[in-house]
Amino acid sequence: MADDVDLLDESAELAKNRAIANAQRVASMIPAGEPGVCRHCEEDSPRLVGGLCAPCRDAFDRFRRGD
Repeated sequence: MADDVDLLDESAELAKNRAIANAQRVASMIPAGEPGVCRHCEEDSPRLVGGLCAPCRDAFDRFRRGD
């Protein structure tokens, strides 16, 4: 029969595995991007998503939200 410590260890292991699986799922949804010149600010960037660099994407998102 398992004691309390064994049950807690098993519970912690399950929680850790769920957290890892969730992080992997979320990470798989991040677009890869590609290097190039931003179509908005025309700066060279190592990672463009949808043709925009991170600062321009952030500004666009803030504009869309009305911040």
